[in-house]
Amino acid sequence: MDDMARLRVKPPTTLTRVTDYVPQIAEFVQRIIDNGFAYAGGDGNVWFDKTTFGGALVQGSELKHEYAKLAPWSKGNKSLLAEGEGIPSHHYF
Repeated sequence: MDDMARLRVKPPTTLTRVTDYVPQIAEFVQRIIDNGFAYAGGDGNVWFDKTTFGGALVQGSELKHEYAKLAPWSKGNKSLLAEGEGIPSHHYF
């Protein structure tokens, strides 16, 4: 906390540990999987399927959120995707 004070960052009002919230985190991750935005790997990891992040649908057809770097006009821009996340590894094989 001394480093933060030297940077003039206000101290937190509450300190929590992530281990206090493991059940809620597991439930949230399961909801992400159930909604088709991620899948469980055979190794116990959960992988996000970034191809599904074009937007979130509400009631099957109405687009509620667009995830294209918080700027809808950048949706589908491959150079921005490569800039932010790197080129997908399948391009190298």
